[in-house]
Amino acid sequence: MLQTKKERVQWAKLILSIDSDEKFSLALKTLFQIQTHSISALQSLTNSKNSPLSDWRMTPALPQKIFKIATLLDSNQASVEFHTSGTTTGSPGIHRMRDDSFYRTATQHGFPWKKQAPFSIIALHPSSKLAPHSSLSAMIDHWIKIYGERFSQNFFIKGKIDTEKLWNFLQERKAVKSPPLLLIGTAFSFVHLFDDWGQSRRLKLPSNTIIMETGGYKGRSRELPKRELYQLIQNHLGVKDSQIWNEYGMTELSSQAYAQGVKGVHHTPPWARVIVIDPRNGKEVEIGKQGIVKWLDLANVDSSLGVQTLDFAIRREKGFQLLGRAPQTEKRGCSLSRYLD
Repeated sequence: MLQTKKERVQWAKLILSIDSDEKFSLALKTLFQIQTHSISALQSLTNSKNSPLSDWRMTPALPQKIFKIATLLDSNQASVEFHTSGTTTGSPGIHRMRDDSFYRTATQHGFPWKKQAPFSIIALHPSSKLAPHSSLSAMIDHWIKIYGERFSQNFFIKGKIDTEKLWNFLQERKAVKSPPLLLIGTAFSFVHLFDDWGQSRRLKLPSNTIIMETGGYKGRSRELPKRELYQLIQNHLGVKDSQIWNEYGMTELSSQAYAQGVKGVHHTPPWARVIVIDPRNGKEVEIGKQGIVKWLDLANVDSSLGVQTLDFAIRREKGFQLLGRAPQTEKRGCSLSRYLD
């Protein structure tokens, strides 16, 4: 199932119509049943649980490392492959999809600023042409196509950010009446940018500007606590904390979560849920308690809707507050992009 174009269009319409836990639960059980019949790794995990799926919060989730060691979709069935940017061990995970329709649907309809579009979307990350297996590149390119206006562009040129060209562009754009700016980059790309600009180059970008950082350093620059990074962004770009957003996603997923400001709480779109669980029993922790992040993503049709991470978070009443990776786990993330070498 969910292989023909008609089936996939119907599923996309279904998940976009979800507006309650009840609808989410029904859709999840349908997709989970399909996936347990086609993915051997998920079959093994489900059999080991030895219990029926009664509470959607307890849905078995494959660990992220499975994407490195198991084939969830044969390569001859896939037209799209997204690769993790690697880790300090150099072993990437691979997320194969029959096509990118659900990924495009999730990134397009999960875009938090649809009502403010169009934007001048400015990217500090390689385009899909340079990084064909990067899910982040695919997301940014799709946003530029759907939500970007004619001045939208990528400033990652010839293997690095063209910081001089970006400076001139931002100076020009703030001097004329134009659509709002959406500036997107990894955490380390902002550090590189401001290091190159130095202390003398500072801007006062318009109040409708949005800065989106996608996290991650992983040895590509000096690492800064989130509060210091956001302060650096505010100092150099003349924006407020509330104008800075974090995007939390991963190659193994099709959907993303977003948080506003340094103390922001992450929220998922209606067709995805993040469950903060107690690793000892797999149950959801109480509000205000800490646990590890489990994703349930109904746009993850061609792999596993459930992905178990090693990211720590605090469960909040509406959403979750991301804390970081569990200690003693390998470093990973978009900041290790081999396309930056």
